[in-house]
Amino acid sequence: MTRIFTSLNSLVATFLATAAAHAWDETPRLRVNYLSVPIEWNGKPATLGARFQPLNVTGKIPAVIMLHNGSGVNYRGVYYAAALNTAGIATLEVDQYGGRGIAPGGTRPTEVLSDVGAAYGLLKGRVEVDPERIGLTGMSFGGIETMLLMTKRYSDIALGQGRHLKAALALYPVCFRYNHAPGFEFTNPVEAPLRIFIGIEDDLDDGPGACEVLIGGLAPAETARVSLRIFPNATHAFDGFDGAAEVSDPLAHRGKGGTMRIRPNPDAREQARNDLVQFFTTAIK
Repeated sequence: MTRIFTSLNSLVATFLATAAAHAWDETPRLRVNYLSVPIEWNGKPATLGARFQPLNVTGKIPAVIMLHNGSGVNYRGVYYAAALNTAGIATLEVDQYGGRGIAPGGTRPTEVLSDVGAAYGLLKGRVEVDPERIGLTGMSFGGIETMLLMTKRYSDIALGQGRHLKAALALYPVCFRYNHAPGFEFTNPVEAPLRIFIGIEDDLDDGPGACEVLIGGLAPAETARVSLRIFPNATHAFDGFDGAAEVSDPLAHRGKGGTMRIRPNPDAREQARNDLVQFFTTAIK
């Protein structure tokens, strides 16, 4: 029996060593740089931190600006960034809270849209990045920003007149608020592809209906540029790595307030990551 366990242990050890070797071999040759993003906050200069992950390649590559959710920078950003990097796309994940010295929930998405303009300007000046192939993605809080920045009104304000991002993907961006709350106007979208992810059990939107109505209200040519993916058995923030939770949120159930469920769903998370990579590979690479 001892001999059997010894053999099994040796087999497991060999398997793990081989798996680790393969994982290491498949890791892209990255440079991880921590950059400063200068902004203005409450009338004073401030500096945001950002993690820039370009590939060790010659020539210019596409890039995606990444915006965190209402909890701040977390594992989700790393999860998506690594997959984009492997696909040959650089990433710049911006910490919108730390440089401002505020806690999560200390500001509204509409108050920090200029951060994307600052990140966009920084990327355009990098020798590794093709300035004509810059995309944007964000989760929840960041997803709201992503949606707004794909309209001509907010894109002109943040990036400059007539400029816009090449493509964007918004994860669970609280669709019911658009065109109902001041500052959340989603009209006249830019001429670029936009993709939206939503869980069928999202307690903020009470499912995908609000996103479907929002997209259906656009002009036919605009609707053609927007795509929606609905994830079954998925709540708000279904792609998290933290444990399940129930929180009281005044925006829950389309602004009526109440309990919002968060249930990590590994299968949906993996599908979302693969879809996100495919979307940006097609749109900007």
